[in-house]
Amino acid sequence: MKLIHFVFHHDTQYIALLTWFCFVSADANVYQRTNDIFLQNTFLTLRNATRVKCCAYCNQTDDCMSVSYQESTKTCKLSRDPLVSVFVNGQTDTSWKSYSKNEWLLVFRGTPGIGGDIYTAWVDGDDVTVDNATCMTTDSTTCDKNYRNPIVDSWTSIGMQQVKFAFYKDNEEAAFVVFNATGSNITSWFSSSNIIQSSWTSLATDSFNYFSILGHDPGRRFMINRNYGGCPVDTGYSIIVINNAFQCTYDIQTSYPQFLFSTSTTYGTAETMSGMDKADVMAIFIK
Repeated sequence: MKLIHFVFHHDTQYIALLTWFCFVSADANVYQRTNDIFLQNTFLTLRNATRVKCCAYCNQTDDCMSVSYQESTKTCKLSRDPLVSVFVNGQTDTSWKSYSKNEWLLVFRGTPGIGGDIYTAWVDGDDVTVDNATCMTTDSTTCDKNYRNPIVDSWTSIGMQQVKFAFYKDNEEAAFVVFNATGSNITSWFSSSNIIQSSWTSLATDSFNYFSILGHDPGRRFMINRNYGGCPVDTGYSIIVINNAFQCTYDIQTSYPQFLFSTSTTYGTAETMSGMDKADVMAIFIK
């Protein structure tokens, strides 16, 4: 793959062929090129278009995530396929190139208080929705399911580079961790050895007794925990409580699951909720 920068300024078009980035105006998207790929999930065709116009039209069109462009015919086809699904849904064709927005794709939204095990919802797709629009967002809505994008089932063949795990409160991102996803499977990316960046700045140098999606079975999932020492001194960053199996105060909730997260740049104490809060939404993104 190679990245090309498309730069737009008012009515004048400029193309800057640089080494690694592609910009479409000051506030728009980076487009990544994939050679010899035709995207099959297209919804609009433009004729006599330049590559610049092709990407610009995508940038201004709702739901457009990628384009297929054929230089010989100046044909542009807009697609809803994101960058991470290019190799899954694309067809090999040497006369076409694809250009995709290099941005985060929401692949899972966890909803609190709806019951069930969020681990099996993520890993196996148990009792999830794939198309309910109220669940395909990080905003607080009437959603009563977990959302899971079917592309998750193709995890090892997607070729994504990063995963972002995040909590949302009052429709704002409240905490996040970005992981290196290269060579990962559906659960192995969630590891302290894969941390790239986090709102919890102490995370990268801390030590843990639990750092996994399975967590402390059978009651605590997506667990990033520093230590146990009796409920009052348990400290950590992230716990999704799915039942009251362990009988600490923070395990006893009026409904499940509940998303507990540290609100500062370091860890909190779940038993007293000191430096902790309950999130409205948990989300997983890939790119």
